[in-house]
Amino acid sequence: MNPYLNINRLEFILTQRCTGRCRHCSVGGMVKCPDGTHVPQEAAVHAVRELKNLYDVQSVMTFGGEPLLYPEVTCAIHRAATEAGIPKRQLITNGFFSRDIMRMRDVAQALAEAGVNDVLISVDAFHQETIPLEPVRYFALAVKAAGIEKARFSPAWVVNETFDCPENTRTREILASLADTGLPVDEGNDIFMAGNAIEHLSHYYPAAKLAVQDCCGSMPYTEPLTNQTSLSIEPSGDVTVCGFVIGNICTETMRDIVARYDPYADEGMRAAAQGVPGLLALAEKRGIRVDLTRCWSVCDLCRMVNK
Repeated sequence: MNPYLNINRLEFILTQRCTGRCRHCSVGGMVKCPDGTHVPQEAAVHAVRELKNLYDVQSVMTFGGEPLLYPEVTCAIHRAATEAGIPKRQLITNGFFSRDIMRMRDVAQALAEAGVNDVLISVDAFHQETIPLEPVRYFALAVKAAGIEKARFSPAWVVNETFDCPENTRTREILASLADTGLPVDEGNDIFMAGNAIEHLSHYYPAAKLAVQDCCGSMPYTEPLTNQTSLSIEPSGDVTVCGFVIGNICTETMRDIVARYDPYADEGMRAAAQGVPGLLALAEKRGIRVDLTRCWSVCDLCRMVNK
């Protein structure tokens, strides 16, 4: 067993294609619509089964972009997870992939039959700037009617839920208008400075200030490269650890990919594992000019150096 991996979660960034154009989107310019690719279905199914045989995987998630632009692929992944005995099968969606009510009902039913048991529907001031609310409402009701075990609305908050700004006020209004669906609202997530948020929301946040003591895995939603519990699969089939590509499910097996993973064997990963000092040293070695005024965290610095 690889000493740097203890995998219990597999995530599929099913597509970068999206029906929204959100000002807070962390992937920003990577989102493409209408063009775009999606995770190859057969390879994805094999990856789920194989990884479950190697590790005690407890969770599979599909998100994007908008994963329900490709519901057949999404369902195939979750069906494989169900058959493999993976208990948590989660979908994140903005709820807008069709205006056809019957289509929304059919997709919701297909998700339930595939074994999806946890659906987060992203609704807030940012999504609803470009995504109409009524189709999202219909889909939410369809998910509820399909009997999916856990379904709720999941908003994004500027700074945090209690922060006073027009966007958060609008988010509260939107959530209140959906109260009649009977779906609960979860805690959502606090927007951090990445992607589009840097361009559109940075005035709400303190100026970027990189802490020298910051290390790999110290930021929210991250883990040290030397102790990873999750893997992500990109639309191309690339397998990534915190943005670093470590293999591709279209050309090799998950067994081979995880067996050879070594964060110290790659110069960029080795520098990231050393934190801010290691990344700054690598930038100097490579002749990379880093704009520290745009680094809110060690993750920003890592992306700049390793891009």
